[in-house]
Amino acid sequence: MKIYLIRHGETDYNRQHLFYGKTDVSLNETGVQQSYLLKEKLADMKVDTPVYTSSLKRTIETGKLIFPNHPMISLKELDEKDFGLWEGLNADQINKEFPMEWNKWLLSPFEVTPTNAEKFSDFQDRILKCVREILQKKHDFILVGHLGVLRVILKNCFPAYKFWEIALEQGNYTMIEVEESDFKIIAWNK
Repeated sequence: MKIYLIRHGETDYNRQHLFYGKTDVSLNETGVQQSYLLKEKLADMKVDTPVYTSSLKRTIETGKLIFPNHPMISLKELDEKDFGLWEGLNADQINKEFPMEWNKWLLSPFEVTPTNAEKFSDFQDRILKCVREILQKKHDFILVGHLGVLRVILKNCFPAYKFWEIALEQGNYTMIEVEESDFKIIAWNK
């Protein structure tokens, strides 16, 4: 079984280095172009496999631009982590408005939860439960997702990887082959 992981195209929030998870923003022109370039990269791929996205516009738009004639399955369970009161702020703004919380989070980002945000453990459990359910269908699939979501999946498949060091550029894809519970990287960030 093959899994294709695709990070959504760029948004203005990405360009401004803002924290956002639940904030539902569209792709910017760069994100649209990244999606078209990825469509060209995958042109030889026979797409007869489900395309899963989150329920947020940026993944749905990316999926539709790459696979325009293919049905999308949008799942809220694949949404990015909710950053609560940090949504729409950059690191400097968060540090200014929430200095103690920010410093604690920097020291322990998997244990410290920003105000009104989703706990990392809940986010991780939500993602992995959804992916396990998709894997049980025993068919290839494509997942157009968010960086945090894709990092959770890849960290689970390859525990030796460090979460923050998992690099996935917009406009690229990663392909994994799955046999039983054995995961093998076929293409990384191509």
